[in-house]
Amino acid sequence: MRKLRGIAWLLLLCPALLSSQSRVFYASGSVDEPPRRLSGPPVDYPRSLLRRHVQGFVQLAAIVDTTGRVEPASVEVLSTPDSGLNDAVEQMMLASQFSVGRLKGAAVRVMVQMGVDVRPPRLSATELVRSARAHLAAGRSDSALTLLDLALDSALAHPTDGERSYALLVRGSAASRAGRDSAGRADLSEGLALYQGLTARGVDLAPFLRRLADSIRLARRGRNAPGPAMPAPTAVEAVDVQPVLVSHPPIRYPAEMQALRIDGTVEVEAALDTTGHVESASAHIVQSPNHAFDAEALRVVRGSVYRPARRQGRPVRAVIRQALGFVNY
Repeated sequence: MRKLRGIAWLLLLCPALLSSQSRVFYASGSVDEPPRRLSGPPVDYPRSLLRRHVQGFVQLAAIVDTTGRVEPASVEVLSTPDSGLNDAVEQMMLASQFSVGRLKGAAVRVMVQMGVDVRPPRLSATELVRSARAHLAAGRSDSALTLLDLALDSALAHPTDGERSYALLVRGSAASRAGRDSAGRADLSEGLALYQGLTARGVDLAPFLRRLADSIRLARRGRNAPGPAMPAPTAVEAVDVQPVLVSHPPIRYPAEMQALRIDGTVEVEAALDTTGHVESASAHIVQSPNHAFDAEALRVVRGSVYRPARRQGRPVRAVIRQALGFVNY
């Protein structure tokens, strides 16, 4: 948080001195009618801050001239929760109309201080998914995935179960197109499971969601490819959104185990940071059918990339359990 500085601080200390200068302005408390904001646009919340859920009061000072407009050079941010909000708040002030400050009936220049409560807008999950599908149709998978992540953010878009199913199915398709097969399969499976649960409860779903779910289900039935080598991970502690496996190195079946026709599942525990990468030193074996599998299991998990776990809409560090199946691929 920034301290009061510059002309705002000086004005608080000695308004009479400032009002004696050639370009006179007054503190709002020293005039008969201080300016009031009459109209103007809302703060245009920066999209770059949406995923971080930045919010809070931006305190600023500015001089309102004798026409009720803010003088651009006078705007000064006094405190802010994040500097990324400053430009948006300043633009709102410059576009606003204030009543004219008056002293003994005469219009005068007045310095005002304001606290602006800035919060992320509530987004429409359905509109975000529709936009994402348009981006996908134009071949822009990365921007589509960004929109879909926003649609699934419970703190920003508040998706219903139907909207969540819709977003997961589209994100699964987008991830597959972007070459993130494991993440795509996980999203498609979760989206179809949610869709089937809704239909089983008799929930009336939008026709476009029914068509999408049916087409994905039929396409998956037509594939003969095996399932993922690594099932979905599980966070050890409570999180709102479980981590999702995005990619992993090829699993190399130990030659001696393959020769002996020994298979099994190894369970590894490891810590994921907020970017979805494994903290290498944290990985250790929890359960193993044969220690000959252990080194390979640790190598694969340490080289895997995940979509991080989320709590209250934010990515968080989490300890996960990751199973690894060793079969003849």
